[in-house]
Amino acid sequence: MSNKISLSIRGLLPVAVVLFAGACKKDFLDQKLLSAVDEKAVFADSTKSLGAVNNIYANIGLSFNARRFGNTGMDAACDESEPISDPTLYTYRITNGGVNPSNADKAVWTTAYQMIRASNIFLKNKDSIPVTKATKDYWTGQVRFMRAWYTFMLLKHYGGIPLIGDKIFSDNEKIDIARSSYEECVNYIVAELDAAAALLPDFYPVNDINQLRFTRGTALATKARLLLYAASPLFNSGANANDPDHLLSYATADNERWKKAADAARAVIGLGVHGLYTSSATPFYTLFLQNTPQPEHLLVYWQPVTTANNFYIEISANPQSRGTNTGYAGARYFPTQELVDEFDMVNGLRITDPASGYPGIGDNMYKNRDPRLTYTVHYNGALRNMGSLGDQPVNVYTGVVPTGNAAATSANSDGIYTSTGTKTGYFRYKMCNNFGVGGGSELYRPWVLMRYAELLLNAAEAVNEYYGATSEVYDWLKLIRSRAGIQAGSNSLYGLKASMTKEEMREAIRHERRVELAFEEHRYWDVRRWKTAPQTENAETHGMEITRAANGSFSYRTIVVRKHVFTDAMYFWPIPQSEIVKSPSLKQNPGY
Repeated sequence: MSNKISLSIRGLLPVAVVLFAGACKKDFLDQKLLSAVDEKAVFADSTKSLGAVNNIYANIGLSFNARRFGNTGMDAACDESEPISDPTLYTYRITNGGVNPSNADKAVWTTAYQMIRASNIFLKNKDSIPVTKATKDYWTGQVRFMRAWYTFMLLKHYGGIPLIGDKIFSDNEKIDIARSSYEECVNYIVAELDAAAALLPDFYPVNDINQLRFTRGTALATKARLLLYAASPLFNSGANANDPDHLLSYATADNERWKKAADAARAVIGLGVHGLYTSSATPFYTLFLQNTPQPEHLLVYWQPVTTANNFYIEISANPQSRGTNTGYAGARYFPTQELVDEFDMVNGLRITDPASGYPGIGDNMYKNRDPRLTYTVHYNGALRNMGSLGDQPVNVYTGVVPTGNAAATSANSDGIYTSTGTKTGYFRYKMCNNFGVGGGSELYRPWVLMRYAELLLNAAEAVNEYYGATSEVYDWLKLIRSRAGIQAGSNSLYGLKASMTKEEMREAIRHERRVELAFEEHRYWDVRRWKTAPQTENAETHGMEITRAANGSFSYRTIVVRKHVFTDAMYFWPIPQSEIVKSPSLKQNPGY
């Protein structure tokens, strides 16, 4: 392999990144604060050693974070939502083909390698920690899982990356390591996840006051997701003339990779530990606001009460009427009509099906829909909390504001075409607490990075691709649709077509992923691994313009919001130019 790199470690965190359990998050990256702490002393202290684990954990939600890219996140980097009108945003660059090595976001490349290095320092010193073997094994399992997680994060963004294994380099040392092939990276991550799974418990330890947060199911479910990606067309279609070193895919296609993905997902199901959250009248909504571990949680980044990130989803998503720009609202991205149209009728039929009962665009177009629509999107007239006023409609229309409307002062602020309103006629609601006006950050809440519903969809996809549309695949989809509130129907298929072909079931699974997993950092990666991005991302996005007349009637018009661009280079991110400058032998991804 010839594509060696000389990657400078300068800028990566020194040993003390993993220290100081009590440091606030802004201090995690403060080298001056931490560099004086002695490595040996840290790992002779159990509290500081646990702090090392906690600090590696602090970045596992990096890729998911709603604060990425000017508070627009990955959701606005695909056809799921549109960012505010600011062409300087990184999400604009992603969707208009404007990303290049010089302006590429570096956070994933830099932070992931920092956390891998921090993991290696912990693993080197773990035998010095004065705790029981059981505790040491638990912490070691967590760290090995996180090292695999950060490596997978790099692999998703860049393809094959330099694998450093257990090595620890000094601050100014040059690293001359070949960029490993895609297959080598997958094999390495699988081995790390298997090793972590062997050390992690089936259940959260009862006395773990930090709720550190990984179980055997966490590691095995991550393995299942990785192998699903690896079996997908982007990575499993054979040789690519633009990728002679096989950095971006396997050298040869192999249908058996779908079986490996299916077996990995079934292994998690077979643990009998995890399941769908149903302990609420509105389980799909309240799942994301639970402040204790739930059976559906496979990987969670807990947001403490005192952390700004705790309510940043609300800040980035809420209509202006539900807060202030400096408080709890001021949305930065908006769901597209394409996403809204994916939600079926409550009988489980697509709105394009003449038998569905969908009335077409008009006053009743949001009624009798899949209940997940109401819990995912604010649409015109959706009832939401207005503090002392109780539930009031979200008004996204333009035109005349009705006299006496309790929300009249905010109707224009939320409305389409206003400076603080929606661009698409919609706001995101999923994962947002139903706060009153200007308050409500006091919630210990999760970022759900991986959950059992995804695991079922991963299993369904892999089994369908290898075996076809088996009864097992139907059962998994029915579980998800039943929990969502879809009607079973006379045939108990929850709107699913009977006796589907593999191809029909493939589309049904992809549809279900888009609805069930909206705003969970899946759509961006799914359309790339399926190689459908040239169709879905190289297209216009749409919204719904609603106008209110003086007599109180509404008119509706579908509008074009923006044309997106997609090229083959955009399947992967460019390696930052700063890394290329430091390391002339570092091979850039094709098209950049």
